[in-house]
Amino acid sequence: MEGAHKTDPATYAMLRRHSLETRLSRIAPRAIQAVLMDFHVDHGTVTVVACVDGSASLYLSSGGGFLGGSQHYPAIREAALHAVGLATTMQCHFEPTETSALPPLGDVTFYVTTGQGVLMAVASQARLRAAADPLAGLGGAMQRIVTEYRICFPKRPSAAVQPPVEPAHESSAL
Repeated sequence: MEGAHKTDPATYAMLRRHSLETRLSRIAPRAIQAVLMDFHVDHGTVTVVACVDGSASLYLSSGGGFLGGSQHYPAIREAALHAVGLATTMQCHFEPTETSALPPLGDVTFYVTTGQGVLMAVASQARLRAAADPLAGLGGAMQRIVTEYRICFPKRPSAAVQPPVEPAHESSAL
């Protein structure tokens, strides 16, 4: 499914939970399977998901979002694979967690899933935008997924998604 057309806020919670709970049995237990980045926008929360298979999604708390773009657009797939690869090098910044709360206003929460569970890290939006946080590169990589969806689907609601990280910071942090 390329763009979700119905907006049901319950869909957001279901998709986000599914992304956090899904485990791939053919992947090494400690390998990252998915990366999620949650951040606030004017009218809710956005979750960006990048998976080890190259799939990438955007979930909007309003119930909208985007799924399946990486199946048709190589740039979205490449952005997802880059984000997972980068997260793999940054696991030292993550702590195991049993919860998956949305971030407080002004913060961005990153989750990575592995065969052994979920790891979490939190950064302030201000520090990410200033490239003053070790997670700024990962934030930029996840923001690239949003950017690629904006390019591939220019008339969809993703245009309302404001980045927690300026895209230029991704390249400077790598």
